[in-house]
Parts: sequence; structure tokens; C-alpha cells
Amino acid sequence: MLKDQEKLHKQLAGPIDDSVRAVYLLLAHAKLPDCFDIRPYGHGYIERELRFELDERWYFSAVLNKSWVLWYFRRPALAGLEKDAAELLQIFPKAELTKNEEVKLRIREPETAYAVLGWVLQNG
Repeated sequence: MLKDQEKLHKQLAGPIDDSVRAVYLLLAHAKLPDCFDIRPYGHGYIERELRFELDERWYFSAVLNKSWVLWYFRRPALAGLEKDAAELLQIFPKAELTKNEEVKLRIREPETAYAVLGWVLQNG
């Protein structure tokens, strides 16, 4: 459930590709189980981020850029859901492993966002 609609609108102000705006809105308004909170957030140099929290643990991130949304499958999600990063890299071949052993994926179109949300629904 989205926690701060006003902050979301502020994050979307400024120059952003229309397709990227649509992806970010799709993620922000995702129909996930009630136990998930979707919280617009900003800190330091990352001012436009959605945090997906489960039981007050920060599982996923979506960082808004001008030309894509950078999605993170964070370590707490991998551990909490008992998933392996290698499995995600096979499911999402364009994804990369970060130095923190999290999986990141650039989302530029709704189809990829739907695939990510489908994975979250199946595994969350």
C-alpha cells in the first residue's frame, strides 16, 4: 500500500521520460499483499526512491532516474524470502549483481515492471 501520495507527486516533478514516469507510477501503485508498504523516500543524492517494506524490513527499492527506474532486490529480501541472487540473474538476464550482493535491474518499459511485480507476488 502506498504511504505518501503527495511525496510521490513531488518525486515525479521535473524532466522524466513518459515511459519511465508510467513505470514508476505502476510500481508505486502495485497491488501487492497488504503486508507490503510502498514508501516514497529520499536521502542524500537519491531523492526519488520507492521503498518496498515487508514487516518493517526494506526488501526492494525503485530509484527514479530520467531514463529508467533502477530496481533493487535487496539482501534482506533475498535472505527473508530464501532466494539466491543467481536465480534472479537467470530470471532477469539484464540484471546485475552489485558489490553488496544485491541484484539491480534497469526498468525502462512496463513489461519489465510487470515481470518484477509478478516475481514479487509469487515469492513475497
